Amino acid sequence: MSIQKSCRVEDLQRRYTSAPASARVAANDGNKMVGFDEDLLELKARLCGESSKLEIISIVGMGGIGKTTLARNVFDDSLVTYHFHTRAWITVSEDYRLREVLVALLHSFNVKIESLKKKDEEPGEEVLAEHVYKNLKGRTYFIVMDDMWSMKVWDDLRRFFPDDNNGSRVMITTRLSDVAVYASSSPLHQMDFLNEEWSWNLLRDKVFEQQSCPPELNWRKKLQGLAALCLQGILAKVERTETHWVKIAKNISLAVATSDDQFSKILSLSYDHLPCHLKACFLYMGAFPEDHRIPVSKLTKLWAAEGFLKPNATKGLEELAEYLEDLIKRNLVLNIRKRSNGKLDSVGCMIC
Repeated sequence: MSIQKSCRVEDLQRRYTSAPASARVAANDGNKMVGFDEDLLELKARLCGESSKLEIISIVGMGGIGKTTLARNVFDDSLVTYHFHTRAWITVSEDYRLREVLVALLHSFNVKIESLKKKDEEPGEEVLAEHVYKNLKGRTYFIVMDDMWSMKVWDDLRRFFPDDNNGSRVMITTRLSDVAVYASSSPLHQMDFLNEEWSWNLLRDKVFEQQSCPPELNWRKKLQGLAALCLQGILAKVERTETHWVKIAKNISLAVATSDDQFSKILSLSYDHLPCHLKACFLYMGAFPEDHRIPVSKLTKLWAAEGFLKPNATKGLEELAEYLEDLIKRNLVLNIRKRSNGKLDSVGCMIC
């Protein structure tokens, strides 16, 4: 790997490990939904549909794409509010504690924890769990479990959600496809980037507000998805001339990384949860040029040459693409292309 590439990887490593673990970023304007009208309608239909069985619906996608905002808009929707007898919103996060989740659920049901004490002793988890179950039993409920990072969370909590064949629903948001598949009883709701039109509208409204956009700065085709989200703050602060915008456009990823910590916040939590061997592989992908498609066969050979992978006689390089599959399941790899036989052909990376 060249010195230039090596420096970039080291810079990325410093940036993602230094970002605060508590950082939270959402692809939204406050809690206002932008460009996800179809997602909202689809989820409302699934929540209020005819199925009487308890359904677990997972919203999955990369950090910062707007999973929490979408779930919040569904949760607060007037039709959803009317449809369910009981609703509760729980933020699970990476620092999961069962007792805290149970207490939060009971607070949502207006249950006073003090009333569950015996001889001034705090109620144990089993007592809390029993009251959660009793408060949900026989009712049509809607529970949102936001920001789930572990299958263990679902293993711990699933038994507290009774299935009375009354159309109750549990919604999960997560960055991890494995967690979503494990918990879901219905098809995943995969969130993708905003399309060209919505990405541009979002950025234009933020940068120009009520003013009109000059024709020379109509960059509808240049700024999409996460770039549009992260560049809002940068472009709103610089002089609105084509010269200044062109300077930023020459290296969008560098501009985002150095001028606004939002991109780092989006990635930091996902990066922190990677196993050590995947952290090295992920950062290495940042050495490739912007918008570069990376052939999978080339990437795995480079990983092996750097010592990230240890190919042996019984495990060929193609099998070592499992590392890449893991990054894909964590929604850290984009623009996936597959061959006709279903195997990976090339990919793009969030930090490329």
